[in-house]
Amino acid sequence: MKLAFPDDSVSRIIAAATAAAIVLLMGRFLLRAPYVASAGEGQEMRVRYIERESVPRFAPPAAAPVAAHRPEIPLAAQTDDARASQPQVASAVPAPRAERLYTRDGQVRLPTDVAIDPMASTAAVNPPGLPNERELERARKLLYPPNPIHVEETRFSKDWASDGTLGDVAAQKMGDGMKAIAKRIFGEEPAPAEARPPPEVRFNPRLHERTADLGSEATGDAYKAAPVAFQKAPGLSGEASQRIRQEMQTLLKRHAACEPQQVQRLIAPVRTHLAELESVESAMAHGADPVMAEHMLPRRGDSAYDLARRALWYADSRLAGCN
Repeated sequence: MKLAFPDDSVSRIIAAATAAAIVLLMGRFLLRAPYVASAGEGQEMRVRYIERESVPRFAPPAAAPVAAHRPEIPLAAQTDDARASQPQVASAVPAPRAERLYTRDGQVRLPTDVAIDPMASTAAVNPPGLPNERELERARKLLYPPNPIHVEETRFSKDWASDGTLGDVAAQKMGDGMKAIAKRIFGEEPAPAEARPPPEVRFNPRLHERTADLGSEATGDAYKAAPVAFQKAPGLSGEASQRIRQEMQTLLKRHAACEPQQVQRLIAPVRTHLAELESVESAMAHGADPVMAEHMLPRRGDSAYDLARRALWYADSRLAGCN
């Protein structure tokens, strides 16, 4: 019995209806107006600043009793004189100044009998980016509290790991974690790192990435692209330079009929690399640095020996036509 799958049109109708329902739901969600709280729900709170009434520090001086020396004046005249003199008295006495919480420099106004904190900074504001001595002292006291018990160090103090302060405990935990990770990766006793010589790769000018490194006739170093297999120096005790010197003498004898200027121009690179090879042999013979004698000097000697052989091959090929 084979199951009959529904027609493609039915599947398309169902998919279209589902997509339409999703679009309608998303549209309703996006078009829903945000909830705005009405003004009557909450009770507004207003904050008003009421300035404190200023109280004069010193009471105004009392007026001297001069009523006994005044002559008798009618009541109506006294009332008129009092009314006339009242604004003048009020304007003569200045209004006391209100007390402020801060000075002109922005500091808190303190009474004169308050002691000054000796740890406070002399500057009004600590410049940004500079250490705050007060905060550093507080952190130092928190992490390294003073030990109330005086303990004299002994010869075993360096080998004894104590809990110590909070900073010492954190440093010990970090050190133990790093040791555990190193033990998992490198084993119980990791071997010290040792430099390895570069791998031996045969030289092929056709596969070289940058042809400018191979030299050219214009720069006078076209011998670098000579098809000569790389060989290490046979020995840095004088044997390598002796071989190059013998091959150079053989080349000069073979092409003695050529122009001396052309011969010297082609032999000049050989002499340059021969001098470099002799300097390496001299350094090895007179006690070079152990690290240089193990890694750097052998690489320099091999390079000078190889370039000298290439220069000899190139000179021989160029002087072959003048015989």
